[in-house]
Amino acid sequence: MSRVPGILRWLEQLTGLRSTVLLALGGGVVLAAVATTGYWTYVAQMDGALLRSDPEQLASNASLMRYSMPRGASTFRADCAQCHGLSGTGDSGMGVPNLTDNDWLFGSGRVSDIRQTVMYGIRSHDPRGHDLADMPAYAQAVPYTREKLPPLTPDDIDDVISFLYVAEGKSSEAASAQRGALIFRGRGGCWDCHGNDAHGDNAVGSPNLTDNIWLYGHGKQQEIFSSIAYGHKGVCPAWGNRLSPARILEVSLYVFALAHNGVAID
Repeated sequence: MSRVPGILRWLEQLTGLRSTVLLALGGGVVLAAVATTGYWTYVAQMDGALLRSDPEQLASNASLMRYSMPRGASTFRADCAQCHGLSGTGDSGMGVPNLTDNDWLFGSGRVSDIRQTVMYGIRSHDPRGHDLADMPAYAQAVPYTREKLPPLTPDDIDDVISFLYVAEGKSSEAASAQRGALIFRGRGGCWDCHGNDAHGDNAVGSPNLTDNIWLYGHGKQQEIFSSIAYGHKGVCPAWGNRLSPARILEVSLYVFALAHNGVAID
């Protein structure tokens, strides 16, 4: 019985009739039985067309987007919304990215970039996933296991925050910001991921620290202090072994649409 709604959607598209009319004409069980073979043939054809297409051209293909959007939304609700929320706006308290703001940690927001993340994850223990760096915990004696970095004192961290505020265009104490710049671009090693200008690097998933878009919190001094002092290692599961290639592409298209205020599919 779980297949019936999908079959009815297909028949609605095919006939232009509402599902209530189709049910009245054929009877739910009989209609589902008659339509099953044709429906799954249709699904196979559409999935094949999706997978053969250039991912970056799919958003302009009205027919394939009409097919993909409800299926991608269903997958998103089942597998992604638990962290990202039904609206896709994430959770800054948990460091779950907002998927609707077109600000990307990994890649530039292309469908193929999103698909890569969905398929292989972030720090998911899949060797093909994103796992080139994580945020050191500078309040610890050994801040980072991947590279030798010195710990920072609370005053050092406050100075780095002053530098970030100035880089973001906010006011801050000049001498503190200057000291913070030296730490950021020197012994702190922050530049290695975030760049000398603190604009980040979407090849390693380091956020832009100057755009007032925050992964953890909302840019308050104590929130930034906590991130620098205690570090972060956010995780996204790898779905490549749990979802079919077509389902992964469909949910990737759905996320792409979320980030672009929807796409024209009429």
